[in-house]
Amino acid sequence: MDSAEWMEIHDYCMAKPCAYESRPFGELPICYRVAGKIFAQLFVKEDWFKITLKTNPEVAGFYRKLFPDVVVRGWHCPPVQQPYWNTISLNRFEKEQLWEMIDEAYEEIIAKLTKKERARLPELAKLTFVKTDGVHPDFIRLCECLDQNLEELVGAKIDRSQYTAYNQLDNIHDVIVIYREGEAIAGGAYRLYDEETVEIKRVYLRPDFRGRGVGKELLRRLEADARIKGFRYAVLETGGVA
Repeated sequence: MDSAEWMEIHDYCMAKPCAYESRPFGELPICYRVAGKIFAQLFVKEDWFKITLKTNPEVAGFYRKLFPDVVVRGWHCPPVQQPYWNTISLNRFEKEQLWEMIDEAYEEIIAKLTKKERARLPELAKLTFVKTDGVHPDFIRLCECLDQNLEELVGAKIDRSQYTAYNQLDNIHDVIVIYREGEAIAGGAYRLYDEETVEIKRVYLRPDFRGRGVGKELLRRLEADARIKGFRYAVLETGGVA
C-alpha cells in the first residue's frame, strides 16, 4: 500500500454528493459520511489496508460468498451491527468492484434517510465548504452580518460587550465558510475550550438559506473537523474561557 492507493479511495468517497470526512474513533478509521451517517470506514496501516462498507444482510451475504476470506463481516463492529457492514481486504481486491461496493454503501445510507433529508441533498450538493481562518475576508463579512443581526434581536436587552473578548477573530483559527455559486452564504468556527473540547463560535447563515438544512450541515462539518484534530467534544457556549 502506498499513499496514492489510499488517496484514490479517499477521493472516490469524497466525490459522493454531500460526502465529508470524519474521524470519530481516533486517527483510524477514516470515516466518510453523508447527512451525518457513515457509509465507509478506511484503514490505511501498512499491514492493515482494509475498508468497511455499509450494506444490508442480503447484499452482505452475497459478497461474502462471492469473495470468501476477502470480504468478511464488519470485523470491528459490535455483533449486532455486523450483518450491516462488510470489511474488505484491499490488497486482494479489484478496484472496479470496490467502486461498485462504495456506490452501494452510499446509496444504502441515502435510502435510509428521511424524505425531508433526501429532498435537501441536491441543494446541499451545490454548496462548497472551504476551511480557512478567522481573518478570511468572507468570514469577517459574515461575522459583521451576525453582529448586526444580534444587535437587532437582543442589543437593547443584553449588554453584549461582555462577549467581545471571546469573539476576537484573530484568536479563531478553524473556520468553515460555505459558498453557493461563488458567494459566501454561511460560516462558522470553533476555538479551544479545554484539552478535549472545542467551542463552536460565530455561526451565521444568510436568512434566505435558512430552513434548508445548511446550518445543520455546517455544524456537522465543524464538529467533524474538530474530531479530526483530536478533540472529543464540541459545545455551543460563549464566554467562560479566556
